[in-house]
Amino acid sequence: MGTTVTFRLDAESERILRELATDGRDKSAVIRRALKEHWESQRSQSRPTSWEVYESLGIRPRKPMRDRVRHVERLLKEKLIAKRRQGTL
Repeated sequence: MGTTVTFRLDAESERILRELATDGRDKSAVIRRALKEHWESQRSQSRPTSWEVYESLGIRPRKPMRDRVRHVERLLKEKLIAKRRQGTL
């Protein structure tokens, strides 16, 4: 069970809460949902994207120095030839 928090609302906030709680939800559920949605929106806005991080650091994405995927056929042939020469193939 969670903790109980008590707070006072002004007249306008109380009216809004009463209207939102009329469609079968209790006031606690309305407040929980509102807090969760507010927290998620704040969290998503405050986190920079990876592109923004790279931009702020002045790093530009570039190709890797050793790209084995591009040369997989050549590397595989070299490995097989070396094994054949050693007699382990």
